[in-house]
Amino acid sequence: MNVLDMKVGVLLPAWTGSLDGETPTLSQVLSFAAHAETVGLDSIWLTDHLYWEPYADFRAVGIELPADWAGVKGGQWECWTTAAALATQTTKVTIGTLVSNTAFRNPALLARMADTVNELSNGRLIVGLGAGDFASEHRAYGFDFERRVGRFEDSLQIILPLLKGERFSHVGEFHRLEDAELLPKSSAPAPPILIGTLKGKPRMSRLAAQHADIWNCMIAFGDCAIETYLGAWAPIRAACERFGRDPATLMQSATVAVNLTDGPYPIVPTSTPFSGSVEQIADRFAEYAANNVGHLSVIPHPWNEAGLDKLAQVLACLRR
Repeated sequence: MNVLDMKVGVLLPAWTGSLDGETPTLSQVLSFAAHAETVGLDSIWLTDHLYWEPYADFRAVGIELPADWAGVKGGQWECWTTAAALATQTTKVTIGTLVSNTAFRNPALLARMADTVNELSNGRLIVGLGAGDFASEHRAYGFDFERRVGRFEDSLQIILPLLKGERFSHVGEFHRLEDAELLPKSSAPAPPILIGTLKGKPRMSRLAAQHADIWNCMIAFGDCAIETYLGAWAPIRAACERFGRDPATLMQSATVAVNLTDGPYPIVPTSTPFSGSVEQIADRFAEYAANNVGHLSVIPHPWNEAGLDKLAQVLACLRR
């Protein structure tokens, strides 16, 4: 991947306490997104969570937070209604979800929502999908957490053809459709499908290989070294080869932490972010491009407009 071709975006601070330590209003989220577009970033991204208890939820996915995080609770502004607002308040930047939990919404409704945002944005949407990973929010909001990968696979059988404009019926283990299609259908091209995984377990690796246009690895909460990324990519590449797909046809993407200050990275204490001078951080970006990463998304510190200005300096250095 030529470094000039790699896209670079930023996660929006839509979480409790995420706007440089403060909880943002939705107006502040929109202002941050507009500033990201102004300084030349390629994309803006929303995670899709409702509620979390990070000490327990992160432990379940292999991330051990300090004991003083026990009892902490948080949440974020709802993903898709925020995405619709972003679609009307920006004009150039790509809007993506990292990733939308298919357990939270009926899959046909989710396809309808995504198609609406794609229309509002004039085709600037990337539909990132995942099976969910925080048990606390499923329990708190009354969603099933058991067999979530099976539910995810059944949802894909509905979301993908609907977004492509197909009319069809479906009888699956978890969902049923009868002669369904999206009416009206957006005139924009169908959005690319991103599937995100954490550890590349066999079933999710297969689904990414079979169905995704883009694969994403969220490593911002751990060590962001290129070796970590390559270890996560290996089972996805192997799944592509096992199921008859050329791995080169699956765009690789990663979400990393970037510390743009001389102090600690306070967003998640288990992170080992990119850090150092503007030039040194640009070199880390270039290392990812050299390993065929086509899209890099960033959780920066400081997570505010000043951080975006500093990130723009990194991009200028990367692309000069």
